[in-house]
Amino acid sequence: MQVKPLYDQEHIRTRVALGDQQAFTLFFNYHWPQVYGTGLRLTKSPEKAQDLAQDVFIKLWENRHKLGKVKEEDAYVYILSRNVILDFLRKKVFDTENIEALIDYFEDSTISPHEKLEYNELENTLKSAIDQLTGKVKDVFVLSRFDGLTHEQIAKQLSISVVSSKTYVVRALLDIRKFMALHTDNTAIILAAGAILYGVSK
Repeated sequence: MQVKPLYDQEHIRTRVALGDQQAFTLFFNYHWPQVYGTGLRLTKSPEKAQDLAQDVFIKLWENRHKLGKVKEEDAYVYILSRNVILDFLRKKVFDTENIEALIDYFEDSTISPHEKLEYNELENTLKSAIDQLTGKVKDVFVLSRFDGLTHEQIAKQLSISVVSSKTYVVRALLDIRKFMALHTDNTAIILAAGAILYGVSK
């Protein structure tokens, strides 16, 4: 049976804190599986997990001076990894383009009852975000998103210009984005949204 080489965490950590790049290579190799695995578990995307793992190690190197005071190395690396990944998801999930993808997802009639149940809280938050829209912004958005009308049809129905119709949709998406960002501190919601956007459910 192959024996894993001993890794003296405290010794390596101290050397890394002092800027020893060789020690950081050992640190990197030792923690990469854990960091990458955390990214893969939270994003379900091998490519994104690899990118985020690299970001984590860049952050670790940039803040290497803090390692000298760390007592629980594995826990420290895990928490940092998780925070970096959740921060990425939080920012990406609520991009305007991704808000549209989430709306499309929950309008899809092929979603299974299990998926509906699994993402129920996220769907409710999204519905609340749409419900808080007002005036022409909401009217245009509903006609565009849920009734399938073109901007030309909306403009004629509401006696507004095509440009105004497009502008109202953009404003609606921005308002929804802001609402979602403010009302989704729940880690489970962020992870659910990330899972949908990275295609693990469809």
